[in-house]
Amino acid sequence: MDTLDSRSQIEQHANQILKQHGLYSLPINPVVLADKLGVTVNNAQFADDSLAALLARRGQTTQIFVEQSATPYRKRFSIAHELGHHFLSHLPEDGEIVDQHADMFRDRHPSEKLPDQDRFKEIQANWFAAALLMPEELVRVAWEVNPNVYSLAKTCNVSEEAMGYRIDALEVWGTPSAA
Repeated sequence: MDTLDSRSQIEQHANQILKQHGLYSLPINPVVLADKLGVTVNNAQFADDSLAALLARRGQTTQIFVEQSATPYRKRFSIAHELGHHFLSHLPEDGEIVDQHADMFRDRHPSEKLPDQDRFKEIQANWFAAALLMPEELVRVAWEVNPNVYSLAKTCNVSEEAMGYRIDALEVWGTPSAA
């Protein structure tokens, strides 16, 4: 697969995956997608409290481990984030990618110049997770019907905070016809 560097390329890729697997309706269930791919999702209790999730590949087996004590919204985003690493080929060989809670920030901090390669992979995985759980076209249509962050967050089964970030990224604030 070609490298997907831009946010728009990652958005398109997430949409293609959802449509290919018959999952293009809200709410998106990332565990169903993982199951369709043969990726096992497991709850885990990490010894390090800063860990949120991990993607591990051994031979033909790929697994996602997500912190069992995380909120349901956090788990869904973490699973979608790890699927992002999977689909974006961030883990081409056997091994693992371990994500800490600090890695789950939406984008780079304004004080950060250019992110290093590892940080950019985390940003890309976040873009993928947002596009997977809150597909742009479906969010825009739902926003036209009811421009309310709380309602749309419920519809997408994500946190209000995640939906707020998504609405900001898609620039759909304002009147419903602003899309």
